[in-house]
Amino acid sequence: MLRTFLTVLTLLLFTLPAPLLADDRLALLESVAAASSAAQPGLESYLVTVETSRISEMLERMTAGMVSDVPRPTQPVITRFWSRKDGSGLVAGPEPLQPYVAQMVERVSTHLALELNSLLLPIDRSEQRRALTAKATVKSADVALGNDLTRRLEIVFATATDLDSAFYAPGMRLPQKQVKALIFDVDVRARTVNELVVLLADGQKLTVEIRYFDAPGGKLPQRFRVTSPDGKVDDLFEAQLSEVAGFYLPKSMRRILRRPDIQEDLEVHFRNYRVNQPIPEAMRAKAFKNRQE
Repeated sequence: MLRTFLTVLTLLLFTLPAPLLADDRLALLESVAAASSAAQPGLESYLVTVETSRISEMLERMTAGMVSDVPRPTQPVITRFWSRKDGSGLVAGPEPLQPYVAQMVERVSTHLALELNSLLLPIDRSEQRRALTAKATVKSADVALGNDLTRRLEIVFATATDLDSAFYAPGMRLPQKQVKALIFDVDVRARTVNELVVLLADGQKLTVEIRYFDAPGGKLPQRFRVTSPDGKVDDLFEAQLSEVAGFYLPKSMRRILRRPDIQEDLEVHFRNYRVNQPIPEAMRAKAFKNRQE
């Protein structure tokens, strides 16, 4: 009888939420961010050509009303680059692009320039996360199943908060404003977030389920599914990875959005990777200039 009581008590101690000390608030999440950033050591940079039918479809719609003797715009060639040191960017050519073509490319660029291990808990937003949670209530609860330990980290903000991409990137299409709480289910051993719940001030709830790909030195998020309890939101984002020069990089990405205000199916393909080659300074400068503008 005593042994049974002690067993139950131990389970309760593991599962009841407990307030965290200030210096422990984000230690687990930051370890997840660090593990994600450190995946695939040796991969320092790449350039890749990005292709999607969405560009040609938009060009066709935009030029449908043009008279026949007006020259049609050239299909732009889109190049994406990534550097572990300097981040990522996207440029389109050949120069000069017609203004409306440049605007069209800019409009879809957030769907074309997604870095998998930066979608969740971007490593360069650590200080911003700490500032946002300084006045929040943070609780933790552990659930052990066999050799697996899942820690639920609950962050409740004092007032509805603008996250400003501190916890997830804009490419995830999750609300950044009026966020009341975030709940992370973290696999402690693997240092991955398996589920994220976003609670908004108006009572809306979105749940993100995440699946991973085993890459050298860590795991890469490969599949995100976003749902709401009422079924009005049912999104899917999934990347197909292939081995390139000893590293695993996206071969294609597909995003399906099913929401009351948008129904979309976008597929992006990546061709001709150039791995660990110098990124042309002109390309880097152009991408960062476009971002500032």
